[in-house]
This record gives sequence, structure tokens and C-alpha cells, in this order.
Amino acid sequence: MVSSVQDLVGLQALSRDGDKIGTVKDVICGPGSPAAECLVIKYSMFRDLVVPADVAERQGQNVTLPFTRSFLDVAPRVATKGQLSDSDRARLESFYHPSAT
Repeated sequence: MVSSVQDLVGLQALSRDGDKIGTVKDVICGPGSPAAECLVIKYSMFRDLVVPADVAERQGQNVTLPFTRSFLDVAPRVATKGQLSDSDRARLESFYHPSAT
């Protein structure tokens, strides 16, 4: 995904089916890097999703994720502020990129 980190905040997040799943509320950058590592998406009133930025595709004022809402419903819950811990990074990687592990 090629974009300025600040440009992503406020974009609507859509499922692969085009359903609105939330709004990008923050971006988590990798250690020592200004590049987006993960997007924090306001998913529901009580839940934020943390999704690797490399799976998202920006399309105008939207970010499309290649997943269904039911898949995202069971996504791992991780800290949404600061940097990701190594264990959270590993949990996200195995969930969103299962063939890479």
C-alpha cells in the first residue's frame, strides 16, 4: 500500500464484498520506520481491529480488505496504541497470512 500514513486516518474500511466495516482511526508504524505496519480500524462501538497494512488496498476514500466480515469477527485482539509487541505481531501474522507461517 503506497500512501502517506496521515492520509489513511479517516478513510472508510470495506470488506472484500464492499460492506462497510469501519473507519481507519490510527496507524501503527513499525519499529524505527515511518511506514504503516498496521491499520487500526474502528470496527464496532467496543472493538477496534488491528490489520496489517500490506493486506489493505486504498481505493479513493476507501481502504478495502480482502476478507469477509465474518472472518474479521474472529480476528485476534491486540493493543491498539504504540508499537506492537513481538507476540502480537506473530498472532496477527499467523491470522492474516496463514500460509507464511
